Parts: sequence; C-alpha cells; structure tokens
Amino acid sequence: MFDYQAGEKYKMTLIMVAVAGAMAGVFITLILSPTPAPAGRGGRVRTRAETNPDVTGIAAPPGSDPRYATQQNGAPPPPPAGLVEPFKAQAYVEAFLPLAWDFNASSAANSQQSAISMMTAQCADSYKKNIWTDEMAATIASSGMTSTWNQKMVSARQNQADGSIEIVVQGEQQLQLPGEPPKPRPVKFVYLVKKEADGSLKIAGISEG
Repeated sequence: MFDYQAGEKYKMTLIMVAVAGAMAGVFITLILSPTPAPAGRGGRVRTRAETNPDVTGIAAPPGSDPRYATQQNGAPPPPPAGLVEPFKAQAYVEAFLPLAWDFNASSAANSQQSAISMMTAQCADSYKKNIWTDEMAATIASSGMTSTWNQKMVSARQNQADGSIEIVVQGEQQLQLPGEPPKPRPVKFVYLVKKEADGSLKIAGISEG
C-alpha cells in the first residue's frame, strides 16, 4: 500500500533536487570575459642605432626626438569615460545581492525581477535563459521554500581597461523546505559592473569566483 507520508517526502526530495539542479546553472558564466586584444605581429626589434638620426643620417620626424619632448607627452592618459568608482560598484552589488539570492517561495518572483532590472540587457537575457527560467520560478513558487542570504565579503578588484570593474562576493545561501533541515551552501561569485551611456551602473556579467 502506498505510504502517503513517504510519498510526500519523496515529492519534496524531488523538488529540492530540481531546485538544486536549477541553481547549479548559476555557476555557468553568463557573460564571457572580453577577449584580450591580439598581440602585435612578431618581428625583429629594431636597435636604437638603427633609428638614431646621428647614425642613419635621416632626420627624425618632428616631435619624435625625446630630447625635445614636451612635458605634456609624458602625462598619463585620461581615464576612460566608463570608469566605475569601486565604492559605488560595491554599494550597487550589495543592493543587488539580497534580490538575486532571494529564493523564498513568497517573494522570489518580485525580487528576481528587481535583480534583473539591475543588469544590462545582454546579462538579463542570459540570466533568464540559464538561471531564472519559467520552470525554476514555478518550482520555487510552489515549493514553500524559505531562503536566507548571509553576506560575508564584498571586495572590488582593479578597474579594467574599459572602466568596468569586478566585484568579488563571498557568502552563504541557506535553503529550507517545509519539514526538511536547512541546507546551507557556500557562495563565491564575481560580478562585473559597468557604467552605461547615461551614467547608471549595471551588472554586466556573473561568473563563479
């Protein structure tokens, strides 16, 4: 005879497996890191003598002689227009995390939509395809799950060439189904924050730390 309680427990186990499988998709890099610019073509390095006007007898182009270089030539290049200030990026990610890691059955839908609105269009599209799918949303909404996010560390790295910046996050996510013990799991991710043309910040990429 079918044991109802055992059947219910088996059903809840299946739900947890489904949710855990869906959350595993978070570890897939959503936005690939920019491809490094190709290195210049190889070739023999010209010696100083080969380019010295006193040796070649050919006058150097105007402004190329370091003896006559102005102080302006040695000035550092201006910062990129999209430069993201580290402390602002950290604050932005700290506001984003409780929304993105909210998997409570009662509030996940609204929180996830708010989190998605803080992403670039490309990142949001990948997130909805790989993480917050319709199937995952429906599974969580019907599971009665409670979720707790515990933030432990949020740290900014150096700005990248385009001005964007990576924010490293460490924390702990705890999921619990009705009648089941809590299931904590460590979390370490890197969030790429960039500045849009209008000056607003957006999450442009998510990858496993």
